[in-house]
Parts: sequence; structure tokens; C-alpha cells
Amino acid sequence: MKRRQFIKVTAVCAGGVLAGAKSLRGAEVAAPISIPSPATTIGMPISVAPLAQNDLNVMFDDMRSRAGVNILFPFLYTHESHRGGTAAAGFHGGNYAMPHMKYYVDTPLTYADMRAPEFGDVDVLARAIPIARQHGIRVFPFVLEDNVRPPTVPHWESLYEVDHHGRRTDRHPGGPCYNNPGYQNLMLGLFEDYARSYEIGGLMWGSERQSGLLNALSLSQSNGVDPGRTTCFCEFCQKKGRERGIDVERARSGFGVIEKFVNENRAGQIPRDGNFTAFWRILLEYPEVLAWANLWVASRHEFEAALHRRVKSVNPALPVGWHVWQNQSFSPFQRAEENYAAMTSFSDFLRPALYNNVAGERFKSFVKGARDSVLGDLPAGPALDLLYQQLNYQEAPYDKVAATGLSADYVERETRRAVGDVAGTPTQIWPGVDIDVPVSAGVGHCTPESVGQAVKAVFHGGAQGIILSRNYIEMKPENLSGAGAALRELGRI
Repeated sequence: MKRRQFIKVTAVCAGGVLAGAKSLRGAEVAAPISIPSPATTIGMPISVAPLAQNDLNVMFDDMRSRAGVNILFPFLYTHESHRGGTAAAGFHGGNYAMPHMKYYVDTPLTYADMRAPEFGDVDVLARAIPIARQHGIRVFPFVLEDNVRPPTVPHWESLYEVDHHGRRTDRHPGGPCYNNPGYQNLMLGLFEDYARSYEIGGLMWGSERQSGLLNALSLSQSNGVDPGRTTCFCEFCQKKGRERGIDVERARSGFGVIEKFVNENRAGQIPRDGNFTAFWRILLEYPEVLAWANLWVASRHEFEAALHRRVKSVNPALPVGWHVWQNQSFSPFQRAEENYAAMTSFSDFLRPALYNNVAGERFKSFVKGARDSVLGDLPAGPALDLLYQQLNYQEAPYDKVAATGLSADYVERETRRAVGDVAGTPTQIWPGVDIDVPVSAGVGHCTPESVGQAVKAVFHGGAQGIILSRNYIEMKPENLSGAGAALRELGRI
């Protein structure tokens, strides 16, 4: 079976294809084979559907022969259909391995809430691991938070953040609250379950979010966010804030002032003293807003540290790392929040998303959002130029950047920065590079040559590994081969 046939098969909702299939937990298990840790990590994220098909050997052969892939990152727990790899209609999602309920005693979710039904009783993780092992591939479950609360799982609601008006969030930029014990216990149980129940090679978790302050200011590649829908003021965050000496009501009032500031700016009501002065004046009047942002950032890192500790308590040899949202490479504000140096004590690896081809239109979108608030004093072109100087980039001007994307130089600079931040620690940097991440009409597409340049930039920047991204089933074979050609030229495979 050719790789394109695999992709065509995954476009069909496999629930019908595999309905009634008997459990494959333990099926096709080979004798245990020790896979040494490779000198160079070459990772590959993948939707779940291809892993539920009958013949994995062809697919793993393709990954290995084209690009030397030695770590697979399946989106193993998701309620988003594109990560599941199935048709959206009627999609439920959840855990594509088997939840062992003894690890989830203090969460509101039931087995039915968590267990993904799309492939019958097939345990995708148990099925993939032994076959991957035969091909020299280790499997790292990749848990990437959903951008929308799953409507099919009502028990998720109580885990989500609450905005400063007291409304429960249900989508990006909000998400589950890191201070909510139910969510903490769910993720801790999930990671322990994977670590104890399966012969995994490691784990990666990701959340494409930032503090409520940056959301309110529209400092995001996802511009146009309602500044009144930022987070989090749930009961657990309020309690934690008070324990840290923050005046919760002053923080809430400050967020209300920022909401008014952004909405007025969008309506063309420009502050008399300019946007930046107005923004700074708000912080001077309501320093609690900045303290509240720091509370969110600290809570996220404490959450990641707890996941790291839980896995290490099961198996100290299992590496645990974090996907880093690409927005941090456009935003000097989120760059400050995602301080790699401060994360090394609980990070075996970091995977900054450096999708240079799609980065052009994402960066342009970030500029549009930033001009709703902090950068509203500048026209779009000069605003982008200012960000380039702040971030140390040399890239295309505003009117061309969406069509051209960012260069391989962006990949090298961001990689070098990350490597420098973690220098002197065991934490490794495995950047994610763009291979056919979907783009809008009129935006340039990847070529084998452009992919090869980005791959080389990662290692010129000093990274120890690379994650070919964002999803195997999106990639054109010739572009994946372009990555492999560069890796061979570098002597990495």
C-alpha cells in the first residue's frame, strides 16, 4: 500500500470501518527489543487514524526510509477530529488507549467521557508500540490541549477557566484551568497511566495558550479575540491569588478597563495620549493585572512540573517535554512568559514550533491584533519592523511576509536562542519545523529545498534533535524526502 492510499483511508471515518473489531491490545506484539536512544532525535507527530489501520509496516518504513524518523508522537488524547484523523461529523474523541480507571479517581470524567469510540475497542497505543519497535521507532504520546471544549463530554465544563465577568470559557484562548484539581488529577492520572501501562519511550504535553493579560490585549496570532473573554478568575485561581497577596477585585476591575481600552480602539476611538501610554497607565493604576498574569504563568509551570514529577516517580528514565506554541516567537511579551531557562528543572526537552513557511501569515495576524492595543500608535509596516528588531529577525516586509513566509534564518535564530537559554543543563531542544502545514490561498507552499533549508537551520542553531511537523498525514512525500536529504547531508541519519 502506498502512502497516499494511507492518507485516503484516514479521510474515512474509521468507526464504521473498524466497527466490531476485537481488541488489539497485545496483538502483533513482537519479542521485546531494546531500542537505544539515538544520537539525534528525529520525531514525527501523527493523527491517530493511520495507527488504527491494519498494516503499519508500510507507513513506518516510509517514515524511516524518507527521513530516518525514530520517535513517533501520536495525538493520543484529543477531542478534535483533525488530530484524530477522522471525519468531523459525530466525532467524539478522547483517549485512543485504554483508560485504567484506578488512575482517575479524583476527576469528574467517566470512562465513557475519556475513551475514544471511533475505532471500536482497538487500543491504538498498544497496537503501535511493538510494531514501531521493530522499525527502531519509540512512541511518545503527545497530549495537545484542544482549542474547543468537547461538546460531547459535558463533564469537561467544570474543568474550564472562568473569565473576569464570571462566565465559563469553552474555547481558545481559554482552556482547562491549571489550578483546577479536577484537571490536575486528570492529566496526572493520564500521564501515570501511559507510563505504567505501556512501554512508551517518553511523553510530550502542549498548550497553545498564554496569560489572560496578553489575550485581553489581543497579543496573539489568533487576533480578534474578545477582550472580555480572557481568563482565569475561577474559584481556585481566586483562592491562589489571595494566598499570594493579590487583590482579586482590583485585578478583575483592571481587566475590565483593558477590555474597554481594546474595544474602543477597535471602534476607532484612539486614546488622546496614544495607545502605548494608555496601556502603561492602566498597568500603573492596576498593577494587580500584571500580578494576575504572573499567577497564570506560574500556575502553568507548576502544572508542567507536577506532570514531570509524576512520570519520573514511575520511571526516572522516561523523558518528558513540552510543545511551545509558535506565538511566542512573534511576541516579545509571550517570549517573556515562556522563559526556557526557568523551565529546565522540569523539562527533558522543549519543542518550540518554528513553522517558517506558515509563519508569515501568522506573524501578520499577530501584528493586526497587537495594533488593537499596545502597538496601535504604529502603522502595520512599522509595527512589524519594530517586532523584528525586538525579536532579532531579518525578514520580509509587511506587504510580502504572508506570501513568502519567514526564512530558514528565523529557524536558526530561534533555535540558537533556545539552545543558549538552556545551556549548561540536560534539557534538549527539538524544534518543530514546517512540512506542509496548511496555509491560506496566495501563500507560498513548502518545497523539498525549503524544507531542507529549515532542517539544516535547526542543527546549525545547535539543536540536539528535530520534530518534523506538524502531522505526517499532511506531508507531501517529496517534501518529507527533502527533510531526509538534508539530514543525510548533515550526517544525522
